[in-house]
Amino acid sequence: MAGEAKRTNSGLPAVELLPSDADTDAAELATEIIAILEEKSAAKILGMNLEKVNPYFCIFIIASAGSMVQLKTLGREVQKRLGHRLRTKGLRTEDIESGWLILDFADVILHLFLPEQRSFYNLERLWGDAPVLYRSRDLAAESKAGNQ
Repeated sequence: MAGEAKRTNSGLPAVELLPSDADTDAAELATEIIAILEEKSAAKILGMNLEKVNPYFCIFIIASAGSMVQLKTLGREVQKRLGHRLRTKGLRTEDIESGWLILDFADVILHLFLPEQRSFYNLERLWGDAPVLYRSRDLAAESKAGNQ
């Protein structure tokens, strides 16, 4: 159907990262995480290659949830599907209640925020010199509108 998102064999939305020199395994994991976030309607998804600006991480993924319930749902869904790759197990209630949830996959770090916390911590600005690997349509449209 016209306008319908492409899907992978697993049923997840097809996600393509921009060309980069990011570690292949990390890039594949980031693609899986982003596909889950897209499927679950996370907002303003951004993938950044940190390899050249930070020796400890390969890729940061930043996304927003519209509510505390969605924040929890996004975290649980990623954990359910990819929990075997997480360095830490379980979502802590205090993390969810803070409005900033971090899932550590070693080379890939997922930051899920409520909009207020994302704006306050502004990781995009902090790591602004890192190349962008992925920008969701809503974020790309917002960036384009801001540049006009």
